[in-house]
Amino acid sequence: MKNQTGYIAITSVLVIAAIVLIIGTSVSLLAVNDIQSALSNKKSDESLDLVESCVEDALLRLNEDNSIPATITLPDGSCSVTINSQVGTLWTFTVSGTFISHAKSIQVVADRTNTVTVNSWTQL
Repeated sequence: MKNQTGYIAITSVLVIAAIVLIIGTSVSLLAVNDIQSALSNKKSDESLDLVESCVEDALLRLNEDNSIPATITLPDGSCSVTINSQVGTLWTFTVSGTFISHAKSIQVVADRTNTVTVNSWTQL
């Protein structure tokens, strides 16, 4: 009888240890996944901030110089600008930028008369 009691106790301890190990591993993997997701969201937001800054710079240059350069360089990075169309005073252009492997693009439709009026601002 004593041999069976020891066998049951050891088996119970091993089963409980295995369950605790599985739960601990699952919790750890979920935590790592959450951290990676949060970091990816942060980099994506920083990329969007860069592109929005480039759009603001492009609109300022359009207002002051009546032209937009193909590349805009800022302290945080650079963006490429593609002029989709320019009909009279109506400009349509796309600004694209990458920050730490996260790419973002914004398309803007603006009317430049005496001042610049943004008609549309769309994140692509």
